[in-house]
Amino acid sequence: MLAEKYIERITEELENRREALTAMSRTIWENPELGHQEFMASKLLTDMLSENGFAVEKNLLGMETAFSAVKKSGKPGPVIAYVAEYDALPKLGHACGHNLFCCSAVGGAIVLSKLQEELGGEVRVIGAPAEEGTVPNYGTKAVMVSEGIFSDVDCVFTAHGECETVIERSLVAATTVRIAFKGVAAHAGGDPVSGKNALTAGMLCINNMNAIRQQNRPCDVINSIVTDGGLVSNTIPDSCGLEFSLRSDTAPHLARVVQNLRNCADAASLVTGCSYDWEVVPNPMKDTKSNHQLGLVLSEYLDSIGETYVRTDSRNFAWDVGDITYACPTLGSYFKMGPAGIACHTELFCEAAGSQEGFDGMMLAAKGFTVVACEYLLNEDLRKAAWKEFEETRK
Repeated sequence: MLAEKYIERITEELENRREALTAMSRTIWENPELGHQEFMASKLLTDMLSENGFAVEKNLLGMETAFSAVKKSGKPGPVIAYVAEYDALPKLGHACGHNLFCCSAVGGAIVLSKLQEELGGEVRVIGAPAEEGTVPNYGTKAVMVSEGIFSDVDCVFTAHGECETVIERSLVAATTVRIAFKGVAAHAGGDPVSGKNALTAGMLCINNMNAIRQQNRPCDVINSIVTDGGLVSNTIPDSCGLEFSLRSDTAPHLARVVQNLRNCADAASLVTGCSYDWEVVPNPMKDTKSNHQLGLVLSEYLDSIGETYVRTDSRNFAWDVGDITYACPTLGSYFKMGPAGIACHTELFCEAAGSQEGFDGMMLAAKGFTVVACEYLLNEDLRKAAWKEFEETRK
């Protein structure tokens, strides 16, 4: 590893910042903010970056809590981007650990920038609000990709919390579809013939999707709920609301599932005489595939310091980092920040995100990604291999 001679320096620089990074992470943890409302977290992060010589652009793409922080060197070279997310969950707070890994991104970027005079290149931190799907217009990384924020970036690093360290985790593509059937209300006993039952249309739509499960791929996950089914049982409902959570292993496969659902809604509409409105929520998430070449460097570093990890695995979770993995080589790794067995989006996970073990995971992510970033700047063969893999698997 060419970056080996810099590891001690990276470690020392980050340890010198441990207290400040921990204090910032704890403050964010103690004051959880929902997506697009992360005003305090965004200010804390950008203030630290500004104090360390980064040029900060706030209100990125018109999103009040999004930002871009850039530090250029005097030498040409690759553009390295760390991505930070810092929103919390309703009632649960930071039960996803975002308070930890927004700080690891800022800390890692600052330390990498200290090496720029020797290594060249450009270091960026992209602050992406509203990762959690609990607020309107979540999944802002998809918006950033579509608006070209990553079009000139050479590689991206972003971290997530877990009960174990996982270097490369494959995640699925996902979206949510809402369907509102409209019929004609009628008295269920006195004049049913003149009615058009929207609830029947909704049930047919769900049953139609169930009927074609044999034609779905094993990786397709379809879950539905009824959000509106009428008010009283002696009136034929003139409205029915459905919401479908759809997932598949890749974005193209997900598009096929969405089309199947559209066909099922059309069939239900035809049979019942009901019309319907169709809404796919903004920012559907593409599947996440981390760059294996970058992952190999992280595993080499973790081996060198005696950290245990899982090399690769897969889950049916979705993460808007997936859109970035379609834009440039990206390493989205999970870092151990709590005891074995804790699950994300739980009170125990939130407790871990404010614990010493959580802060240790934050520091490990900052060190690991900065070592990989350093290797990327130094090693032309790594850059070529990472982009070759990206071109073959993504573009």
